[in-house]
Amino acid sequence: MSIRRHCALSAGLKLVFQLETNSNLARAKEECKMSVKRWEDDATVWHGPHYGTEALRYHPDVTSAAVAGRIITCVEVVDWSGNGTKDLLISAWDPCYDGRVFLRRQIGTNGDGTPTLGEEELVEGVRGYVTAVKDGDIFHLVSASRMRKQIYVFPNVGKKGAPDFADPVRLDLDADWVKGNEYFHMARFHDIDGDGVPELIVGSDYWDDYWPNGLEWNDEGYRGYDDAGRWLGGPLRGFLYAFKNKGTLAKPVLERGQPLVAGETPLEVYGQLAPAFGRFGGKQNSVIAGEFWNILHIAQQREDGDFHPTSLLRTPHDETLELDQCIHLPCVVDWDGDGLEDILVGAEDGYISFLKNCGNGEDGLPRFEKRGRVETTKPLIHAGVLPSPAAYDFSGDGNFDLVVGNSTGELLFYQSREDNGTIYLDKEVMLKGGDEPIRLAAGLTGSIQGPSEKMFGYSCPTLANWTGSGHMDVLVSDVTGRHRLFRNSGEKTLPPRFGEEEFLTYSGKPLKTVWRVRPAVVDWQKNGQLHYLALDEDGVLSDWKKASDTELVDKRFVRWENGDAMRFTVDVGGGRGRVKLCFCDWEGSGRIDLIFGTHARACVPPDPKTGAPRNTTKQAGLFYSRNVGTAEEPRFALPIPFKFRDETIAMAMHVASPEAVDWAGRGALDLIVGIEDGSIVWLKREDLSW
Repeated sequence: MSIRRHCALSAGLKLVFQLETNSNLARAKEECKMSVKRWEDDATVWHGPHYGTEALRYHPDVTSAAVAGRIITCVEVVDWSGNGTKDLLISAWDPCYDGRVFLRRQIGTNGDGTPTLGEEELVEGVRGYVTAVKDGDIFHLVSASRMRKQIYVFPNVGKKGAPDFADPVRLDLDADWVKGNEYFHMARFHDIDGDGVPELIVGSDYWDDYWPNGLEWNDEGYRGYDDAGRWLGGPLRGFLYAFKNKGTLAKPVLERGQPLVAGETPLEVYGQLAPAFGRFGGKQNSVIAGEFWNILHIAQQREDGDFHPTSLLRTPHDETLELDQCIHLPCVVDWDGDGLEDILVGAEDGYISFLKNCGNGEDGLPRFEKRGRVETTKPLIHAGVLPSPAAYDFSGDGNFDLVVGNSTGELLFYQSREDNGTIYLDKEVMLKGGDEPIRLAAGLTGSIQGPSEKMFGYSCPTLANWTGSGHMDVLVSDVTGRHRLFRNSGEKTLPPRFGEEEFLTYSGKPLKTVWRVRPAVVDWQKNGQLHYLALDEDGVLSDWKKASDTELVDKRFVRWENGDAMRFTVDVGGGRGRVKLCFCDWEGSGRIDLIFGTHARACVPPDPKTGAPRNTTKQAGLFYSRNVGTAEEPRFALPIPFKFRDETIAMAMHVASPEAVDWAGRGALDLIVGIEDGSIVWLKREDLSW
């Protein structure tokens, strides 16, 4: 169900946003020519096509699973229905998937006092990170975006229980900026000075100190770490600003903003500051601040209106409360109805976690317990974000199951189930390597993007009978560019069991390639000689022979039809990775063809003026390269973009990850594709053209 206004208003809002975004980006670039420019500064805001009708679904028996946000989720609790319910407002990062906003209403109460949530509804015409501010019996919406230099207020012209939002009110902000050139990350109204009129509170995100010598990870000459593995750049930085409101909440009139002070200096965290406020049993406000890393900060307000120095949120055992991913956006609410203010927090992986307030410690600060992900009825499959699927019939029932990697570095197992001719998936299970869940992560030195990405894994699995046991092993690359083998134990269990990680080696060292590439295993001549394919450290598609279960030998380049080594971009550094490989006999010719997925800045063939999708859709795409060589010397024709129902496939910014498989047993290969928002879609062969 959608929350709809008439089509003209919806189209008008989209046009306003697009024009504002383009104008403001151009102006910001002109004003900040000496500043670091980030990758998403050139991003095209994603606005379709949508593939939701092709998304794989849970089996009807799965009546509860995690709420599915999108990439980097902002969460807010609001009484949308006007009857005292705790309804969940979920928004996302708007360089990806248009920052769409969704609602899940409370439809009941669980046994532990937490709300039972209903089906997903689309809030049309609003995008960005969205919070709500109460104004009598109604509420207004507030939208922030790193894609523009303004905050928008969507005034509610409806009534209690029937919100209706007018055209957005644009707020141009002026402040005593700590650094300047700060992105707006998240905004909300809150009365912090006690005069009964909420101030606009804005958290910022500042990157100019972060990159070494002003060079980003995909720039020529970039060097992130020294020989000892020490980061050569600085920290991410995020600050918090208050703007006094002399107008109304529906039509704010803002004074010049001032940075909030914690201790004797401006309140600061490690980038992407996302604020929320509560009292937690005290008289004064406390601010909860999310940041880029996997922690939350808390600072109590002093009598003079400033804040005490920040502390890290802690558990009842007085340990630092560490979250499971990064980029966290919190809200404060009594989620379980016990009278204590809890925290819900969205994250990069699209999930929302419940942190239960267990009461204050001896220092007067609240303690919180991680209670896991917030779940909902009628859930949608969400495999983290940037999912990368691999398919095999582990259950032996004739239907393909999935092993899916994601940005968190997990390997998720989805068992398929056919019911009345429809193929569904069971609830995901996290695969283990030995006795430990598989959760790959960069750590402080493993990502080319620097220590900010310590929690990222970007696992990209492929399945093959690599060890010759007759069972499917998992081979996976990740954020570090290392390549791991998880050996199938051979046990007849579901989910399948795998051994502890083993690293693939080449020339006596662990194989190290560009990052975030889905590898492939090929038997070119069908003689049992397995080959391992990935992009090498320079981004060239390379072929290694398997010498043993972990040793690779005889590297060679794979070439285009004209003899050039196969590259997928004109970029350097980390810009050369991210490609997802899938080799298969797509046309039934007996030759092994190549299907691959790219990110938005890929450029194939690598021509800066004509390569796709950089110069075409400007979004992640799927491509087909026909094998025109021989089994001994494969060569590939220049790539053809796949079309879906006669429209070139465009799947946002980061990735489209394909797996060719006869999904429904119809005797022909289809594509199962992981899209960056966390969904997995089935693109039927008859809907594809190339």
